[in-house]
Amino acid sequence: MMKKEPLYQKIVTDILAQIQAGDLKPGDQVPTELEISKQYNVSRITSKRALTELENKQLIERIQGRGSFVAEQQQPHSNVILFILPFPNNPGLGDYAQGISRFIANTSYTVQIQTNAYLSQLDAKKLSSMYAGLLLYPEAGTSHLDILYTLYLEKFPVVVLDKKIESIPFPFITSDNMQGGYLATQHLINHGHKKIIFYTTQNLERSSTIRERYLGYLKAIHQANLEYHDSKVVNPDEDNSSFIHQMKEEQITGLIVENDINAIHLMKEIKRCGYQIPKDFSIIGFDNIQAAELVDPGLSTIAQSFEEIGYQAAKQLIQLIDNNQDIHSVVVPIEMMIRESTN
Repeated sequence: MMKKEPLYQKIVTDILAQIQAGDLKPGDQVPTELEISKQYNVSRITSKRALTELENKQLIERIQGRGSFVAEQQQPHSNVILFILPFPNNPGLGDYAQGISRFIANTSYTVQIQTNAYLSQLDAKKLSSMYAGLLLYPEAGTSHLDILYTLYLEKFPVVVLDKKIESIPFPFITSDNMQGGYLATQHLINHGHKKIIFYTTQNLERSSTIRERYLGYLKAIHQANLEYHDSKVVNPDEDNSSFIHQMKEEQITGLIVENDINAIHLMKEIKRCGYQIPKDFSIIGFDNIQAAELVDPGLSTIAQSFEEIGYQAAKQLIQLIDNNQDIHSVVVPIEMMIRESTN
């Protein structure tokens, strides 16, 4: 013989059905203890127990002197973190995902990696309903400002990797780019170079990362009391042979390049123009990608710990999600790697 359902449970089931069907919406008042007692022909003790059960399930909220009301239904807490990486297969971006995974492995969260274009498919409301937090490697410091600023206003957990978002104070994890630019330039100065140029494919206004490297370059130039300093913004898809010959004529002998990929490309162009490295030009890149060690001559570079940046970013984001407290940006130390391109 089937056990009969308790009367209070039947009341709970009926009211829950009305909430799920939309007959009772968030903010609507549910029947009082007296009304329930009369409707179901039960005691006030039974009706009170039914309302207490609904309150314990966070389906209603009871306000003294006013009654019981349907509560706002909380969305299930997502355990998925969205990681936006513009070019996942670009070796210049390093293995941030390895550091992120290393920290996430000890938590209940998982990571979903998408390209920057994915942000264009979402609005802030949809993103915040699907994910617990956002790890963002921005293409530029001014990309997707609309959705990012809305997320900031909604206090949605966001941590930025590599560069700052202009005018939105998200916490960020980055390498010590200014120190990197300073050490690279100082190394060339110590080896007797008097004319050193900062070579980039991006406008300095576009990226805080490149801008800080340039400021480090300027700091070293200033401290050494050198008169010459300049930055050259180039199109990597165009022939730069005329620029290379011009550098030779102007006796420019040192180049600080924004990253290793562009430094390696420039080295190939210099050799194609008939010049030697480091005899005619000494070159230093940034990032210490694997190709920097394999290219001939080996490329001197500023090593970033991409894995540590990823690890710290994941750590800060989880702390922000779980504890809902302010966190601080983190600057990860860099290291100078000396190879044949400057010796």
